[in-house]
Amino acid sequence: MWKDTFKRRGNSRSWEGLAPKFSRTLLALGLTVLCSQSIHAASLISEPVGCVRVAIPAPATGESSRKVLGVPFNRASLYRATIVSASGTTLKCGSLGWQSGQFVQPTHFLKMRSGTNQGRYFRITANTVDSVTLSATGVTFVAKDSFEIFPAQTLGSLLGTTAATVPLRTGATEAEADLVRLRGGTAWATYFFNGTQWKTAGSDASQNDTVIQPEQGVLLVCGGTSAVNVNLLGNISVTQEISAIPGTGEALVSNRFPLPSTLNTLGLQSLAGWTKGVTASLADNVMKWNGSSWDIYYHTGAQWQMVGSTTTQDNALIGGGESLLIHRKDGATGAAVAAKTLVPFAFKAAE
Repeated sequence: MWKDTFKRRGNSRSWEGLAPKFSRTLLALGLTVLCSQSIHAASLISEPVGCVRVAIPAPATGESSRKVLGVPFNRASLYRATIVSASGTTLKCGSLGWQSGQFVQPTHFLKMRSGTNQGRYFRITANTVDSVTLSATGVTFVAKDSFEIFPAQTLGSLLGTTAATVPLRTGATEAEADLVRLRGGTAWATYFFNGTQWKTAGSDASQNDTVIQPEQGVLLVCGGTSAVNVNLLGNISVTQEISAIPGTGEALVSNRFPLPSTLNTLGLQSLAGWTKGVTASLADNVMKWNGSSWDIYYHTGAQWQMVGSTTTQDNALIGGGESLLIHRKDGATGAAVAAKTLVPFAFKAAE
Protein backbone atom coordinates (compact mmCIF):
# COMPACT_ATOMS: atom_id res chain seq x y z
CA MET A 1 0.00 0.00 0.00
CA TRP A 2 2.68 2.50 0.97
CA LYS A 3 4.77 1.62 -2.07
CA ASP A 4 1.86 2.51 -4.34
CA THR A 5 1.15 5.67 -2.36
CA PHE A 6 4.66 7.00 -2.92
CA LYS A 7 4.93 6.21 -6.64
CA ARG A 8 5.64 9.16 -8.93
CA ARG A 9 4.99 9.65 -12.64
CA GLY A 10 6.80 11.39 -15.47
CA ASN A 11 9.76 13.67 -14.87
CA SER A 12 9.33 13.44 -11.11
CA ARG A 13 11.02 12.09 -8.02
CA SER A 14 10.77 8.96 -5.91
CA TRP A 15 10.79 8.23 -2.19
CA GLU A 16 13.44 5.51 -2.17
CA GLY A 17 13.26 3.40 0.94
CA LEU A 18 10.85 5.73 2.74
CA ALA A 19 7.76 3.52 2.64
CA PRO A 20 9.17 0.48 4.43
CA LYS A 21 11.32 2.50 6.81
CA PHE A 22 8.76 5.06 7.92
CA SER A 23 5.35 3.49 7.26
CA ARG A 24 4.51 2.96 10.95
CA THR A 25 5.71 6.43 11.88
CA LEU A 26 3.65 8.01 9.12
CA LEU A 27 0.54 6.13 10.18
CA ALA A 28 1.01 7.21 13.78
CA LEU A 29 1.36 10.85 12.72
CA GLY A 30 -1.60 10.71 10.37
CA LEU A 31 0.72 11.86 7.55
CA THR A 32 -0.49 11.14 4.06
CA VAL A 33 1.47 11.90 0.92
CA LEU A 34 -1.28 13.02 -1.40
CA CYS A 35 0.09 13.69 -4.87
CA SER A 36 2.73 15.60 -6.79
CA GLN A 37 2.70 19.32 -7.45
CA SER A 38 3.83 20.62 -10.84
CA ILE A 39 5.54 24.01 -10.95
CA HIS A 40 6.88 26.35 -13.62
CA ALA A 41 10.50 25.85 -14.62
CA ALA A 42 12.64 25.11 -17.64
CA SER A 43 11.18 21.59 -17.49
CA LEU A 44 8.16 20.36 -15.57
CA ILE A 45 8.95 18.70 -12.26
CA SER A 46 6.93 17.57 -9.26
CA GLU A 47 7.24 17.73 -5.50
CA PRO A 48 5.69 15.56 -2.77
CA VAL A 49 2.84 17.10 -0.83
CA GLY A 50 1.23 15.85 2.35
CA CYS A 51 -1.20 16.28 5.20
CA VAL A 52 -0.96 16.03 8.98
CA ARG A 53 -4.15 15.97 11.06
CA VAL A 54 -3.83 17.52 14.51
CA ALA A 55 -6.50 16.63 17.09
CA ILE A 56 -7.42 19.07 19.85
CA PRO A 57 -9.56 17.50 22.58
CA ALA A 58 -12.67 19.17 23.93
CA PRO A 59 -11.86 21.12 27.11
CA ALA A 60 -13.38 20.58 30.51
CA THR A 61 -16.39 22.77 31.29
CA GLY A 62 -15.35 26.38 31.82
CA GLU A 63 -11.81 25.78 30.57
CA SER A 64 -9.97 25.81 27.24
CA SER A 65 -7.76 23.37 25.34
CA ARG A 66 -4.42 24.55 24.02
CA LYS A 67 -2.41 23.05 21.18
CA VAL A 68 0.94 24.16 19.86
CA LEU A 69 1.14 23.55 16.11
CA GLY A 70 4.13 23.33 13.85
CA VAL A 71 3.60 23.88 10.13
CA PRO A 72 5.92 21.36 8.44
CA PHE A 73 4.76 22.27 4.91
CA ASN A 74 5.12 25.20 2.56
CA ARG A 75 2.53 26.33 0.06
CA ALA A 76 2.93 25.04 -3.48
CA SER A 77 5.94 26.41 -5.35
CA LEU A 78 5.13 28.58 -8.36
CA TYR A 79 8.56 28.78 -9.97
CA ARG A 80 11.93 27.13 -9.76
CA ALA A 81 15.00 28.47 -11.52
CA THR A 82 18.67 29.37 -11.08
CA ILE A 83 20.30 32.71 -10.44
CA VAL A 84 21.73 34.21 -13.62
CA SER A 85 23.54 37.02 -11.78
CA ALA A 86 23.36 38.77 -8.42
CA SER A 87 23.90 42.36 -7.35
CA GLY A 88 23.49 42.71 -3.60
CA THR A 89 20.00 41.44 -2.79
CA THR A 90 18.69 41.69 -6.36
CA LEU A 91 18.82 38.49 -8.38
CA LYS A 92 18.56 38.29 -12.16
CA CYS A 93 16.67 35.13 -13.08
CA GLY A 94 16.12 35.08 -16.83
CA SER A 95 12.83 35.16 -18.71
CA LEU A 96 10.20 33.16 -16.78
CA GLY A 97 7.04 35.03 -17.73
CA TRP A 98 6.79 37.05 -14.53
CA GLN A 99 4.76 40.23 -14.10
CA SER A 100 6.26 43.20 -12.24
CA GLY A 101 5.22 43.22 -8.59
CA GLN A 102 3.41 39.88 -8.63
CA PHE A 103 5.44 38.48 -5.70
CA VAL A 104 5.07 41.51 -3.42
CA GLN A 105 1.36 41.53 -2.66
CA PRO A 106 0.42 39.01 -1.49
CA THR A 107 3.72 38.17 0.19
CA HIS A 108 5.96 35.55 -1.42
CA PHE A 109 9.16 33.90 -0.24
CA LEU A 110 12.21 32.80 -2.19
CA LYS A 111 13.89 29.68 -0.83
CA MET A 112 17.42 28.73 -1.85
CA ARG A 113 17.68 25.10 -2.92
CA SER A 114 21.43 24.83 -3.45
CA GLY A 115 24.69 26.50 -2.52
CA THR A 116 25.80 27.88 0.84
CA ASN A 117 22.35 29.40 1.46
CA GLN A 118 20.42 26.17 0.86
CA GLY A 119 17.32 26.01 3.02
CA ARG A 120 17.17 29.74 3.78
CA TYR A 121 14.07 31.81 3.04
CA PHE A 122 13.89 35.45 2.04
CA ARG A 123 10.87 37.70 1.69
CA ILE A 124 10.51 39.21 -1.79
CA THR A 125 10.26 43.00 -1.54
CA ALA A 126 10.16 43.77 -5.29
CA ASN A 127 10.25 42.01 -8.63
CA THR A 128 10.43 42.83 -12.32
CA VAL A 129 9.78 40.55 -15.28
CA ASP A 130 13.19 38.90 -14.81
CA SER A 131 14.50 39.78 -11.32
CA VAL A 132 13.63 39.70 -7.63
CA THR A 133 14.81 41.86 -4.75
CA LEU A 134 14.96 40.22 -1.32
CA SER A 135 14.88 41.25 2.31
CA ALA A 136 18.31 39.93 3.30
CA THR A 137 21.22 41.18 5.39
CA GLY A 138 24.78 39.88 5.30
CA VAL A 139 23.99 37.30 2.62
CA THR A 140 25.95 36.64 -0.57
CA PHE A 141 24.05 35.22 -3.51
CA VAL A 142 25.87 33.30 -6.24
CA ALA A 143 25.07 32.74 -9.91
CA LYS A 144 23.87 29.22 -10.80
CA ASP A 145 22.49 28.50 -7.32
CA SER A 146 18.92 27.26 -7.60
CA PHE A 147 15.83 28.61 -5.86
CA GLU A 148 12.06 28.31 -5.71
CA ILE A 149 9.30 30.88 -5.13
CA PHE A 150 6.07 30.23 -3.25
CA PRO A 151 3.35 32.35 -1.60
CA ALA A 152 3.64 32.90 2.14
CA GLN A 153 1.56 30.86 4.53
CA THR A 154 -1.13 33.08 6.08
CA LEU A 155 -3.93 32.72 8.62
CA GLY A 156 -6.33 32.36 5.70
CA SER A 157 -4.30 29.81 3.73
CA LEU A 158 -3.55 27.72 6.82
CA LEU A 159 -6.93 27.73 8.55
CA GLY A 160 -9.45 28.86 5.93
CA THR A 161 -11.36 32.03 5.14
CA THR A 162 -15.02 31.01 5.39
CA ALA A 163 -17.20 29.67 8.19
CA ALA A 164 -17.42 26.40 6.26
CA THR A 165 -13.64 25.90 6.04
CA VAL A 166 -12.33 27.32 9.34
CA PRO A 167 -12.21 24.40 11.82
CA LEU A 168 -12.26 26.66 14.90
CA ARG A 169 -15.16 28.18 16.83
CA THR A 170 -16.13 31.58 15.43
CA GLY A 171 -17.30 34.60 17.38
CA ALA A 172 -17.78 38.36 17.20
CA THR A 173 -15.08 38.96 19.84
CA GLU A 174 -12.02 37.21 21.29
CA ALA A 175 -14.10 36.15 24.29
CA GLU A 176 -16.57 34.28 22.07
CA ALA A 177 -14.19 32.61 19.61
CA ASP A 178 -11.30 30.16 19.56
CA LEU A 179 -7.98 31.98 19.36
CA VAL A 180 -4.87 31.77 17.22
CA ARG A 181 -1.72 33.19 18.78
CA LEU A 182 1.57 34.01 17.06
CA ARG A 183 4.69 34.81 19.06
CA GLY A 184 6.33 38.08 18.06
CA GLY A 185 9.51 38.74 20.05
CA THR A 186 8.30 39.50 23.57
CA ALA A 187 4.52 39.23 23.16
CA TRP A 188 1.75 37.12 21.65
CA ALA A 189 -0.43 38.52 18.86
CA THR A 190 -3.98 37.12 19.09
CA TYR A 191 -6.41 36.49 16.22
CA PHE A 192 -9.93 35.08 15.89
CA PHE A 193 -12.40 34.33 13.09
CA ASN A 194 -15.64 36.33 13.28
CA GLY A 195 -17.54 34.26 10.74
CA THR A 196 -16.43 36.21 7.67
CA GLN A 197 -12.76 37.10 8.20
CA TRP A 198 -9.82 36.85 10.58
CA LYS A 199 -9.64 39.72 13.06
CA THR A 200 -7.52 41.05 15.91
CA ALA A 201 -8.84 43.15 18.76
CA GLY A 202 -8.63 46.91 18.21
CA SER A 203 -8.53 46.73 14.39
CA ASP A 204 -11.29 46.74 11.78
CA ALA A 205 -8.92 45.43 9.10
CA SER A 206 -9.06 41.85 7.84
CA GLN A 207 -6.20 39.70 9.09
CA ASN A 208 -6.67 36.96 6.46
CA ASP A 209 -3.29 37.78 4.93
CA THR A 210 -1.33 37.89 8.20
CA VAL A 211 1.91 36.10 7.30
CA ILE A 212 3.11 33.02 9.18
CA GLN A 213 6.87 32.74 8.70
CA PRO A 214 8.15 29.37 7.38
CA GLU A 215 9.65 28.38 10.76
CA GLN A 216 6.94 29.97 12.91
CA GLY A 217 4.77 27.88 15.20
CA VAL A 218 1.12 28.57 16.04
CA LEU A 219 -0.68 28.35 19.40
CA LEU A 220 -4.40 27.48 19.29
CA VAL A 221 -6.71 28.15 22.25
CA CYS A 222 -10.05 26.34 21.89
CA GLY A 223 -12.91 26.94 24.30
CA GLY A 224 -15.82 25.17 22.60
CA THR A 225 -17.58 22.03 23.79
CA SER A 226 -16.37 19.80 20.95
CA ALA A 227 -13.02 18.41 19.87
CA VAL A 228 -11.33 20.17 16.95
CA ASN A 229 -9.37 18.61 14.08
CA VAL A 230 -6.97 20.79 12.10
CA ASN A 231 -5.55 19.54 8.80
CA LEU A 232 -2.15 20.93 7.83
CA LEU A 233 -1.50 20.65 4.09
CA GLY A 234 1.32 21.59 1.75
CA ASN A 235 4.59 20.77 0.04
CA ILE A 236 7.15 18.58 1.81
CA SER A 237 10.66 19.99 1.60
CA VAL A 238 13.29 17.80 -0.05
CA THR A 239 16.23 20.01 0.96
CA GLN A 240 17.59 20.97 4.35
CA GLU A 241 15.64 23.67 6.20
CA ILE A 242 17.09 26.69 8.00
CA SER A 243 15.24 28.23 10.96
CA ALA A 244 16.04 31.59 12.53
CA ILE A 245 16.59 31.15 16.28
CA PRO A 246 16.51 34.46 18.18
CA GLY A 247 19.50 35.51 20.23
CA THR A 248 17.23 37.13 22.82
CA GLY A 249 13.66 36.70 24.03
CA GLU A 250 11.41 33.92 22.81
CA ALA A 251 10.17 32.35 19.58
CA LEU A 252 7.77 29.52 18.80
CA VAL A 253 9.67 27.42 16.24
CA SER A 254 8.15 24.65 14.16
CA ASN A 255 9.48 21.17 13.46
CA ARG A 256 10.28 21.74 9.79
CA PHE A 257 9.39 18.25 8.57
CA PRO A 258 6.25 16.11 9.04
CA LEU A 259 8.24 13.40 10.79
CA PRO A 260 9.37 13.28 14.43
CA SER A 261 12.75 14.52 15.54
CA THR A 262 14.57 14.42 18.87
CA LEU A 263 15.99 17.25 20.93
CA ASN A 264 19.53 16.02 20.33
CA THR A 265 18.99 15.69 16.58
CA LEU A 266 17.73 19.28 16.35
CA GLY A 267 21.20 20.37 17.51
CA LEU A 268 20.17 23.56 19.28
CA GLN A 269 22.86 22.90 21.88
CA SER A 270 25.51 23.29 19.16
CA LEU A 271 24.37 26.73 17.99
CA ALA A 272 26.74 29.64 18.46
CA GLY A 273 25.83 31.45 21.66
CA TRP A 274 23.59 28.69 23.05
CA THR A 275 23.87 28.90 26.85
CA LYS A 276 24.24 25.64 28.76
CA GLY A 277 23.93 25.26 32.52
CA VAL A 278 23.45 22.83 35.39
CA THR A 279 19.95 24.19 36.03
CA ALA A 280 17.23 25.60 33.79
CA SER A 281 17.62 29.08 35.26
CA LEU A 282 21.27 29.17 34.19
CA ALA A 283 20.64 27.99 30.63
CA ASP A 284 18.69 28.65 27.46
CA ASN A 285 15.41 26.75 27.61
CA VAL A 286 13.41 24.67 25.12
CA MET A 287 9.76 24.38 26.14
CA LYS A 288 7.34 21.73 24.85
CA TRP A 289 3.59 21.84 25.48
CA ASN A 290 2.37 18.59 27.10
CA GLY A 291 -1.34 19.32 26.86
CA SER A 292 -1.67 21.22 30.12
CA SER A 293 1.66 22.97 30.77
CA TRP A 294 5.12 23.55 29.37
CA ASP A 295 7.82 20.93 29.91
CA ILE A 296 11.10 22.83 30.27
CA TYR A 297 14.31 21.39 28.83
CA TYR A 298 17.88 22.66 29.08
CA HIS A 299 21.30 21.38 28.06
CA THR A 300 23.90 20.81 30.77
CA GLY A 301 26.83 20.69 28.38
CA ALA A 302 26.68 16.89 28.39
CA GLN A 303 23.00 16.09 27.79
CA TRP A 304 19.46 17.42 27.68
CA GLN A 305 17.57 17.47 30.97
CA MET A 306 13.96 18.28 31.86
CA VAL A 307 12.92 20.20 34.94
CA GLY A 308 11.51 17.68 37.42
CA SER A 309 13.26 14.65 35.90
CA THR A 310 16.68 13.08 36.43
CA THR A 311 16.54 11.07 33.19
CA THR A 312 18.45 12.20 30.13
CA GLN A 313 16.15 13.78 27.54
CA ASP A 314 18.38 13.57 24.46
CA ASN A 315 15.76 11.40 22.76
CA ALA A 316 12.69 13.44 23.74
CA LEU A 317 10.46 13.49 20.66
CA ILE A 318 9.13 16.51 18.80
CA GLY A 319 6.40 15.27 16.50
CA GLY A 320 5.55 16.33 12.99
CA GLY A 321 3.03 19.14 13.34
CA GLU A 322 4.54 20.32 16.66
CA SER A 323 6.55 23.37 17.74
CA LEU A 324 8.93 24.29 20.52
CA LEU A 325 9.02 27.54 22.45
CA ILE A 326 12.64 28.70 22.51
CA HIS A 327 13.47 30.91 25.52
CA ARG A 328 16.92 32.46 25.59
CA LYS A 329 18.36 32.99 29.05
CA ASP A 330 17.20 36.18 30.72
CA GLY A 331 19.65 38.97 29.96
CA ALA A 332 20.95 37.38 26.75
CA THR A 333 22.16 39.88 24.16
CA GLY A 334 23.23 37.69 21.24
CA ALA A 335 22.17 37.93 17.60
CA ALA A 336 19.82 35.53 15.86
CA VAL A 337 21.44 32.34 14.58
CA ALA A 338 20.52 29.84 11.86
CA ALA A 339 19.56 26.31 12.89
CA LYS A 340 19.90 23.63 10.21
CA THR A 341 17.50 20.68 9.94
CA LEU A 342 18.52 17.93 7.50
CA VAL A 343 16.02 15.98 5.42
CA PRO A 344 14.95 13.01 7.61
CA PHE A 345 14.23 10.61 4.75
CA ALA A 346 15.80 9.20 1.60
CA PHE A 347 14.88 11.05 -1.58
CA LYS A 348 16.37 11.00 -5.06
CA ALA A 349 15.53 12.00 -8.60
CA ALA A 350 13.84 9.28 -10.60
CA GLU A 351 15.74 7.82 -13.52
